Amino acid sequence: MLNIRYSDNKRIFNLHTEGIPYLSVDLLDRLGVPNLFTTRYISYDPVTGTGIKGLRQAVMNTEDVAEASPVCRRNRNILAHQLGSSISMECITDQKHTNYVHVASKEDLGIPTVGNFALHRHYVDGVVTDIPDVLLTAFGGDCPPVYIVDPVRKAAGLVHAGWRGTLGRIPEVAIANMVVRFGCDPADIYAVVGPGICRDCYEMGNEVYDAFASEWSRAEADRILSKYPAVDADGKEIPGGKYHLDLREANRLTLLRAGVPEDHIEVSNVCTKCNSDVFYSYRSGRMENEQTAMLVNRFGGAV
Repeated sequence: MLNIRYSDNKRIFNLHTEGIPYLSVDLLDRLGVPNLFTTRYISYDPVTGTGIKGLRQAVMNTEDVAEASPVCRRNRNILAHQLGSSISMECITDQKHTNYVHVASKEDLGIPTVGNFALHRHYVDGVVTDIPDVLLTAFGGDCPPVYIVDPVRKAAGLVHAGWRGTLGRIPEVAIANMVVRFGCDPADIYAVVGPGICRDCYEMGNEVYDAFASEWSRAEADRILSKYPAVDADGKEIPGGKYHLDLREANRLTLLRAGVPEDHIEVSNVCTKCNSDVFYSYRSGRMENEQTAMLVNRFGGAV
């Protein structure tokens, strides 16, 4: 199977290799919620252990939108069909590392090209919906997606949680919107912090520690940021080292703060940088494209 290195033996994900390969979240699978997280692979043969890489799903800043968008859209439509959905039901957002969350309407679905966003969806990093069968899509290199579902109210959300969005508690913003707009109870919600960069790989500057200490608390900053030995560009040791941020724990804490029960939360054990041969990764300098996270607002099982 794909050579993915996990940080522990807990079963968080299921691997699918038919069609375009992807990971799905075991918790969401048991809830009957179609979901995925892609890799670099366009195809993979588990028998021979070989595959074709180079999957394009997101239009990169360096690309010609008119040329790249149809390719990316076609690949996302294939993925959508693998989830029993269609690109015509897709709602995506213009991710800019904010904590802004959009409530999807029917007019938002199936926008023909990435980059052709209505003004109200610029600088938005999350989307929530209670419209049945809507396909929520987010992109990322090392920033994890957070999948949020309420099987009682039949509502769902998907957010892009980079460090700035995490600082702004974007999962909590999404849940607050679900509570206000759809009548959700956080006690009914399930949430998953998807694949992204791990603490060991995520070196940050002092300003990030200061931001979390100011916006959260110093105790919380000390919990999610810790000093690691480090060297400068010349190979000289940096006194005191540099901070590393645990995005997984930070978003888990935010979900708990939002009222999601601890046993309703799963946290990824897959690092995109540690697995940069399988996943695109900004911090590894291997961002030829991005991963896609998808979530269909459909429920067909029980935990």
